[in-house]
Order: sequence, then C-alpha cells, then structure tokens
Amino acid sequence: MKRRNILFIVLMGIICLIFSSCNSPKEETVVIEKAEEKPEEKSEEKSPEKESWIWVDVSGAVNAPGVYRLKEGSRVFEAIQEAGGFLENADTTGINQASVLSDGEKLQIYTVEEVQQMEMQPNQISASQENTDAKGKININTANLAELQEIPGIGEVKAKSIMEYREANGGFQSIENLQEVPGIKGKTFDKVKDYITVK
Repeated sequence: MKRRNILFIVLMGIICLIFSSCNSPKEETVVIEKAEEKPEEKSEEKSPEKESWIWVDVSGAVNAPGVYRLKEGSRVFEAIQEAGGFLENADTTGINQASVLSDGEKLQIYTVEEVQQMEMQPNQISASQENTDAKGKININTANLAELQEIPGIGEVKAKSIMEYREANGGFQSIENLQEVPGIKGKTFDKVKDYITVK
C-alpha cells in the first residue's frame, strides 16, 4: 500500500512538472530577417567631363573684333556669332563657316574691296617683274613713273623727262641714250647706269 502511495505521489509530481512546463511562457525565437542586400547602387554620378576651351582671334569685317573663348570643336560660324556677325561689306564667299577651329587660330574676315585688291596684286607684281631683270635692273623703256624713281638719283622730274623722251623717240636703243635726256649726263649717268637696262 505504501508502495502504491509512493508511486502515485511520484507520478503526480511528474504530471505537475509536465503541466507546469507546458504552461510556462516559451522563449520565442525572434528571427530577424535581414533585408536582402541589394548591390550598392553606385551613387557616384558621372561627373561631367571637364570642358576644354580654345581661344580664337576674330578680326576684320565683323561687328566686334576681338579674342573669344569657345568650346573645343567649335566651328567658324560660332566664332563669327560671338564677334557680333559679319559687317555688310564682308566677303563671305571664300569662308568655310563649317570648318573646325583650333586653339590660337586667327580668323581674318576681309571686305569685298580688300579681296578685289588682293586679286589684282598678282597682276601688279607680274607687271613690275617685266620692268625689272634678274639682276634687279630697271627697264627704262617700260618702267612707269614710280618705278623710274626707284633708280638712285632719279626724282619725279627726271622720271617724267625719261618718259617724255621715250614717247617722242620710240624708246631707248641703249642705256647710253639716257644721256640725251636733259639733266642726265656725266656724273648723274654714272650713278644710274648700273641700275638700268633696255630690252
């Protein structure tokens, strides 16, 4: 009988323990979900490339000649715009406004009159060469008033006398004929003979 009582007590104790353990608050396991690690977005914004600049000298037939700072790769027409545009008498026919400018470039805009003068200059040079031989001597039969005055010792008065003589006599046959011109004899002729020729 005592044995049964003991077993009963032990059994009850075990039941109480089990019951109490069931009712005791369980430790909740808190699971902290880690936020999905997203690949770090590169916050680095693409830094704008440093702009390169060039300096261009715009002069001539524009409204505001001067030195202007332009972005590298700029075109001629952009430089003209910076300089206030063309003047009314500017010659634009020979300008390629689409060409790319380079740093330190000088952009010269000519007027229509200047272009015409430049076109005439080659003819003037060739005419002058005809009146001068390879040794630099001046042909007294073809030289004009200004060219005759380039001869040492020949001023405007004597140059006119030379032109009058050759018109009246059909030109000079030799350089010695120059002595027949009034005022060109003796020492004067000796000064000029090495600088003249006839053809």
